[in-house]
Amino acid sequence: MHRVEDNFNGIIRGVEEINVDQLLADTNRIIKEGRNGAHIMEMLHGIRNYDDLTYVHSMNVSLICSIFAGWLKLSKEDTKNLTLAGLLHDIGKMLIAREIINKPGKLDTHEYEIMKTHTIKGFQVLKDQSVDISIKYAALMHHERQDGSGYPNGFAANQIHEFAKIIAIADVYDAMTSSRTYRKAFCPFDVVESFELDGFTKYDLKYLMVFLERIVESYLHNLVRLSDGSEGEVVMINKLSLAKPMVRVGNTFVDLSKEHDLIIEEII
Repeated sequence: MHRVEDNFNGIIRGVEEINVDQLLADTNRIIKEGRNGAHIMEMLHGIRNYDDLTYVHSMNVSLICSIFAGWLKLSKEDTKNLTLAGLLHDIGKMLIAREIINKPGKLDTHEYEIMKTHTIKGFQVLKDQSVDISIKYAALMHHERQDGSGYPNGFAANQIHEFAKIIAIADVYDAMTSSRTYRKAFCPFDVVESFELDGFTKYDLKYLMVFLERIVESYLHNLVRLSDGSEGEVVMINKLSLAKPMVRVGNTFVDLSKEHDLIIEEII
């Protein structure tokens, strides 16, 4: 992990060219150790208690992008570029004041405006590097949204690069399922529900639906704790409400889409 951080620092200072193989070495090692995409998602869920440093988040997003590329059946070259784009998407944050990056609480308006410049700073760091243009655009546009509500340019729909649309989903998923100094990590099913509630206008549906369905499938047969304290196994996915699967608690099957007072509180 420190090798990634050292590479980032060298690129930021302008003293290193991007070495794709070296940067992706750790990502590729973790992918090879994982049995499949679902197993890697379990591994990620287990390491999210580490400090929320930019390069740790970047590694997580890179891994998610590699799995996502498989779900989307992207070519080998596109998979490599998307994985690298995930790793480098937030490199501009290393040019933001550390006290803003590590602030133990929500940013105020002024700090948030400074934070938003990381997309432009990231593009500027990468623009003269000999990597695919998709990687540069992903750094610039991963906070743009389908409805034009994102930044830095307020781009909408077909103005946004496809890789940026994919990374936007992976980025939000990892951020929400990771602990912050001011809040606990959200349960993945809470994040899926959040995407279902307001994500359909903000993210490209052709990517979002694949992601949500496969994420939920990756937790099939996992043990979960419900909000009433009971524990059970996820046994069936509800395609019409992905955040509300069927859970077997003892000998009882609980359909969370019909039990409105019950939610999955934690994966155990």
